[in-house]
Amino acid sequence: MWTRIKTIVRAWLHALFDRAENPVTMADEYIRQLEAQYGEAKRATAMAMAQATRMEQKRDENRKQADDWERKATNALERNDEQLARSALERKRHYSAAASEYATQSETQSAQVKDFRTAIARLEQQIGEARAKRDLIKAKTSRATSQEAATRALQNMQGSGELGDRLGAMEERIDDRLYKAEAMAKLESNSLENKFRDLEQETSLEAELAALKAKVNQS
Repeated sequence: MWTRIKTIVRAWLHALFDRAENPVTMADEYIRQLEAQYGEAKRATAMAMAQATRMEQKRDENRKQADDWERKATNALERNDEQLARSALERKRHYSAAASEYATQSETQSAQVKDFRTAIARLEQQIGEARAKRDLIKAKTSRATSQEAATRALQNMQGSGELGDRLGAMEERIDDRLYKAEAMAKLESNSLENKFRDLEQETSLEAELAALKAKVNQS
């Protein structure tokens, strides 16, 4: 029974591991399978116990019959009826043999019940260990999920930093354009001022020349 259970569970586990993706789901399914085997083992044990009890009852009934026929044989001999005593002893031998056979079967069933109980105890232990491992897997899965989320957050923060650097570079380029525009405006303004200054100087020179001409004409 225990060997068959181990074989079934081992084969099932190999197939499960081959196609499983979610470790928590896999662990839950493994526990359900163990619990199903546990229920089967309990039913088999109950059946074996019932058969053992039945064999014991048959053994006791045949022993009682053997004792009864031995008493009848004794009574027959006390009445000097050897033929009847012989027949009674033959019946006694029949029931004694049946009682011996049922006793052997009862011992066999009792040994099987013991093996089944051992299998049940092992399954109970396996189920407990599987549940503990399942809880550990859940905890590790939760940690892994949190770690992955934290890693993604860090990656996003790094990406934001890179975006900030790019925005900063763009701002610098715009500042350069502004500085150049301002410089051009200053240059243009300076050129205009120079023209007006030259015009003022030319006007002043003409005025000075006219004044000098008037002075010369008066003399």
